[in-house]
Amino acid sequence: MFTQQQDFAALGQANFDKALRLSSIVLAGAERMTNLQLELSRKLLADNAQAVKSLSEIKDPKALAEFQAAQAQPSIDQGLAAARSLYDACVETQNELVSFFEEQVAESNKTVMASLDKFGKNAPAGSDVAVNALKTLLSTTNAAIDNVSKTAKKMGTEFAEASVNAATSAAKNTGAAVGRAAKKAAPAA
Repeated sequence: MFTQQQDFAALGQANFDKALRLSSIVLAGAERMTNLQLELSRKLLADNAQAVKSLSEIKDPKALAEFQAAQAQPSIDQGLAAARSLYDACVETQNELVSFFEEQVAESNKTVMASLDKFGKNAPAGSDVAVNALKTLLSTTNAAIDNVSKTAKKMGTEFAEASVNAATSAAKNTGAAVGRAAKKAAPAA
């Protein structure tokens, strides 16, 4: 009976440690997002103050058009940099969470295998074939799930990276086109 109480206490402590680690991962992710928000807010405030100051110094329509053309690409670049930072922070948090849950699944599988071993030792004669078949099935299933998971993770990461790079390229091209169009329109004003 005493060992069952110790086992129960150890299980409770292990689950508490897991919950603490999970909470720590989630809070670290939230902290990354909050820091990004604060950093972006500071940058936007400083940039907007500079833009208002520059706008107040503009005296003619041509200078206004030139100012607008000059602001297009840096604004797009800043937006893309902020989106990329946010994406990177999300990926980092996601990877930490995936790693945590993969560890939990591996631990659960190990516990199931240990239980099967214990059951096999205490099982009636002749049941070892069934226990071994169950172990083989569990091992094969875990290997298949692991392969599918790795492939899905790799493809998801590659797809997300390709999408981010394509969006970045398209936004830069659009910003450059807007800048050229604004410069062409400036002399006509």
